[in-house]
Amino acid sequence: MILYNISIIMEDSRHDQVVNWLKSHLRTSSYETTFLKMLDSPHEGHTYCIQFLAADDAAIGKFQEDVMAELQTYLMTNHAEKAFIFDSKMQYLSLE
Repeated sequence: MILYNISIIMEDSRHDQVVNWLKSHLRTSSYETTFLKMLDSPHEGHTYCIQFLAADDAAIGKFQEDVMAELQTYLMTNHAEKAFIFDSKMQYLSLE
């Protein structure tokens, strides 16, 4: 299993608009995601994360096409230079 994480960093002035859009978008998404707020962010403003548990890279690719692309478009169109995103993939490891 692979944990796919999208982090969104936004200025205070855009916080409410971005979070409301994210909640609305994620509620209607066909993907099961987790929405988190980073409590001790090293960045100014607010940092949120969307996490998706995927079986493989193909599932992540589909998620990127369906969710990440729309998120990027929304942020670039409505919040350019006020909200930023980056993504990462993490593999679950056994302790054995």
